[in-house]
Amino acid sequence: MSVNLTKEEFLEKYGILQREFDEADISWEELLKIAEDYEECRPALEQIRKDFVAEILQDREKEMGLQSYHSRLKDTEHLMEKLVRKRIENYTKYRELDLTNYKRFVTDLIGIRGLLLYREDWVNFHKYITGRFQNDPKKYVHNYVRDYKEGASGYMIEPPKVHTRLGDFADIYVNWIPEENILDRKHYRAVHYIVAYKGVYIEIQIKTLFEEGWGEIDHHILYPRKKDNPMLKEFSELLNRLAGMGDEMGSFYRRLQAVPDEEFQGKETIVRKRELKPSVKTEVEKRDLSEIRTAEDAIASVLKE
Repeated sequence: MSVNLTKEEFLEKYGILQREFDEADISWEELLKIAEDYEECRPALEQIRKDFVAEILQDREKEMGLQSYHSRLKDTEHLMEKLVRKRIENYTKYRELDLTNYKRFVTDLIGIRGLLLYREDWVNFHKYITGRFQNDPKKYVHNYVRDYKEGASGYMIEPPKVHTRLGDFADIYVNWIPEENILDRKHYRAVHYIVAYKGVYIEIQIKTLFEEGWGEIDHHILYPRKKDNPMLKEFSELLNRLAGMGDEMGSFYRRLQAVPDEEFQGKETIVRKRELKPSVKTEVEKRDLSEIRTAEDAIASVLKE
């Protein structure tokens, strides 16, 4: 897929102001060259994606604790947008990014998303992935240019990070991930891993089904041009809170399985038909309905009963 947008069309489509593009300090011509190079690399990256799925994920859902997973290659236009936004947000970190090294900076050209039925199932995935990819601080990448190793594979390039919403229960994470890597974010929940595999960095996101559902709706509504709409942001936060509550209710529902049936008191949910006293019932049955001719008569009849 080639990019058929002009610079003006690209900026309009992705909600980037001209002054922001200028701050990114990357030329439109350089972006187009990166896009062209990425298109040429896509077949090789697609094969690596398939290899990763077959070797690491396929038919291992139960072992990993996942309900399901899916994978994708980053869209070319979204890659261009990400490069611009990254240079806007942190120019110092990304100032060396160019055509020759952009694949070292962008750690989610291949993305994996794993979905959990219950948040607690994450522990199984964490044990599994850290058993397949070494989590050694000595191997972490601090400089994307200098620390890159050709053909690197089998380890994590940064520590696993937990993104939670302020107020969420984090007790399932604290025994596995250092506290400094459990981050409070207002609108986002997921656990992130970035692994080196066959010379490519792959991002793995782990979410619950509730988190994924909210995230897809939020991404569709707010992204890319409505992030600053106060009403939509507030509604997004409400959905996020509901997603968190859904996860907590799901976990509680799961724990209820341990409650013996004989100790659980069911709630009466069917409204029983009202039974009349025999004397009242007789009077009602004797009532001459032919006397009801108007709405007022009907109301009076009901009140008498």
